[in-house]
Amino acid sequence: MPREKGRVVGRENRKFPRRVIELPILYTVVENIRTHGGETGNISEGGLLVYLKEALFEGVRVNIEIFPPDFFGLKPIKAVTQIVWAPMRQGETWEEYIQHGLEFLEMDEGNARRLKRLLTYIEG
Repeated sequence: MPREKGRVVGRENRKFPRRVIELPILYTVVENIRTHGGETGNISEGGLLVYLKEALFEGVRVNIEIFPPDFFGLKPIKAVTQIVWAPMRQGETWEEYIQHGLEFLEMDEGNARRLKRLLTYIEG
């Protein structure tokens, strides 16, 4: 495998490997009542990459609802997350969306099971 600055390229060294999938989401900033739409870019047991229409700051807590495709037979997955990175500055966008990295903070057992099943389906 090619090497890049002392690391192997093409292999993830993450605790939770990411799975690339685009799914619709709804999110609400904790302590706010407005719900907004967005999309996932990738997802893992530890968190997800999302594309949002607004810039949020690191540390902000976000209630999120992920909508798996109907053919998976899964209900939406709900969790409390926290913004752990937002690499683009306000005003910079990717096709009008801003990338954010979210870490899962709270998820009940049923939602955790649905997330694991979704990841298993994606892995195929």
